[in-house]
Amino acid sequence: MKNNWANELQRLAWLLTSCFFIGWLLGYALQGLVVGCAIHLIWNFSQLRRIHAWLMSKDKNQEPPELPGFWGAVCDKIYYLQRDQQRIQAKLEADVAYLHSSFASLSDAVVMINGHGTIDWCNTAARSNLGLRYPQDLGQHLLHLFRDPQFLQYFDGLNYDKGIEVKAPNNGQKTLWVQLTRFGEGDRLLFARDITEVQKLEQMRRDFVSNVSHELRTPLTVISGYIDNFHLFTDKIPQMALPLEQMAQNAQRMEYLLRDLIDLSRLETLPNEMHSTSVSLSLLSRMIVEEAQASLGDETRVINVDIQEHVDIWGNQLELHSALLNILINACKYTHDQGLIELICRKDEKGAYFSVTDDGVGIEATHIPRLTERFYRVDPSRSINTGGTGLGLAIVKHVLIRHDGELLIESSPGQGSTFSCHFSSHRLSE
Repeated sequence: MKNNWANELQRLAWLLTSCFFIGWLLGYALQGLVVGCAIHLIWNFSQLRRIHAWLMSKDKNQEPPELPGFWGAVCDKIYYLQRDQQRIQAKLEADVAYLHSSFASLSDAVVMINGHGTIDWCNTAARSNLGLRYPQDLGQHLLHLFRDPQFLQYFDGLNYDKGIEVKAPNNGQKTLWVQLTRFGEGDRLLFARDITEVQKLEQMRRDFVSNVSHELRTPLTVISGYIDNFHLFTDKIPQMALPLEQMAQNAQRMEYLLRDLIDLSRLETLPNEMHSTSVSLSLLSRMIVEEAQASLGDETRVINVDIQEHVDIWGNQLELHSALLNILINACKYTHDQGLIELICRKDEKGAYFSVTDDGVGIEATHIPRLTERFYRVDPSRSINTGGTGLGLAIVKHVLIRHDGELLIESSPGQGSTFSCHFSSHRLSE
């Protein structure tokens, strides 16, 4: 390029010098210099005109014009840049086509949304699950077609870590699980899955558990009553004492299981709500400490408490009492005799906190994500010995969900465990 500039300057200098000299010989030196400049401008204008005609040609594969000197180098550079741009564009188009074909094969709805919130593309499932029309709805703002208030709030939010359940815009009987994710510069991808059948099956399961629990309660009460009556005659039939005692223990264990199943079914079916009753976590914490110590019997556990005064939240006292007592009782069960348990109840600008730390056997990291599942047991034999139903932490999870809370678990084998409940700041009643 430097050589082209040098050659161009030499050519210009030769032209102007020649015109000046001819003009000087004719007695018009200045006019000769002007004529030289005019010739140079006309020549350059003609080269520009040829370049413009080439750039504006509809044939994108047309070769650049053969131009001398500097203009030829400019044309070659533009031509090479065009070829590079075409290769990049072809690769991008191939990538987009591959992405579209991949998404098109999914059974979940996929919608590409640009930074302005308008629809760039959608797959076949989006047309059936969301009622989108392709290509008629391209360029339409998504919120003009998906008017659910809950989705509107989610779409305008900044946190897409979790999805939401909404009704399908084209069918109010269909429930969708929708999640957004960001990509590129302000663009978003929407994924929507039809979970109507899954919800129906889940509701059938809940109804079955609830109905069976209630139906078993009456015959179990009758059986327990007869067992209590038979106990009155064990002095006359001593060989029946042990079987009756075992029957009574198992009947009581079954009663505990049915009670927890009924409580869990009730928590699952009741809608989440913002309670209008202020519950003192401080007072509740002291209450459950007394109940836990009473349940230990002859065994002893050292329970240290750090309870801040006036930690109050909006909620249901019976549900919170059940959840917090479950956590403390679990710590007592899985801590050895003379073990240490620490209970903390405090609040700050982020919300209220309740945590229980023990120095018990601890839990392997692989088990922690499943602890709140129904009937999940880390050590089945130990759980049977302690009399647990396997539903305690499941109840805790659902109570916290109903109170906009979160259960955090930290544990290491042989190092004890910490179960923490965090209630968000909008739940504070002060």
